[in-house]
Amino acid sequence: MLEQFPGRLLLDGRLRALTALRVGASQVLAPVGTELPVVRDALGAPYIPGSSLKGVLRAEVERLVRAVRPAAACNPTGAAREWCVSPERFHQLRAQAEHDDSAFTRRLVAATCWVCRLFGSPWLASRVQVADLPVLPDTWFGQFQIRDGVAIDRDTETAATALRFDYEVVPAGVEFRCRLRVDTDDARLLGLLALGLREAEAGRLALGGGRSRGLGRVQLVVEQRRLVRRDAESLLSYLADPAAGGVAVDDAMVQGWVAALLDSLRTGVWPEEAS
Repeated sequence: MLEQFPGRLLLDGRLRALTALRVGASQVLAPVGTELPVVRDALGAPYIPGSSLKGVLRAEVERLVRAVRPAAACNPTGAAREWCVSPERFHQLRAQAEHDDSAFTRRLVAATCWVCRLFGSPWLASRVQVADLPVLPDTWFGQFQIRDGVAIDRDTETAATALRFDYEVVPAGVEFRCRLRVDTDDARLLGLLALGLREAEAGRLALGGGRSRGLGRVQLVVEQRRLVRRDAESLLSYLADPAAGGVAVDDAMVQGWVAALLDSLRTGVWPEEAS
């Protein structure tokens, strides 16, 4: 089952910072003149790690799906008992399959919550790949902003003098190249992803640090979406011309994916995938 081509969605676009953006660096190799710098590439320009955007998309999808059908979205950051497939359950499924890899895979997928089927779990690879987002040179003028931060003394409700700091942000208006690849053509899984992407397109998502202070609001501007289905003809057209192969995805197609997902959310039934 896993050796088959499962289909592929390719998305290209831009991620625009609607407000100042701060994705912090754990360490820097050169002096930057601030206590909390943002992450930089080898040339000193800002970028957004793909994992940052993917994590925000997953968290938003989990939040939306769990509110409708809690069993469809486990808590992957909680205790093992809150996972859809705990380590104990994983070993039980393996034992029940009796060395039949295909049977084990089918049982594992069936036991996995819907969100983990898309974004991955300790036992299943993620279908979603988000490349690091480099800054678009035309929108970046080589300047960071330095802002002051301060902790508030809870007794006096005033600034604590000894706890002042400064931090670096990327100015609002800067844009980053965004590329996603999703290895499926299943309408319901694509509908799950569409829930998060639509929030990003509407400018309702934020990433990075300082979100409670108004930092990090971003907007996704989609430039191209192409779907390569799992059938041979669609795959052959993609192999012949990766830039133009497959079919262009319009808003009506995305709405169809969301409708397919909503049907499953209402019934709680997720028919077995073809692959």
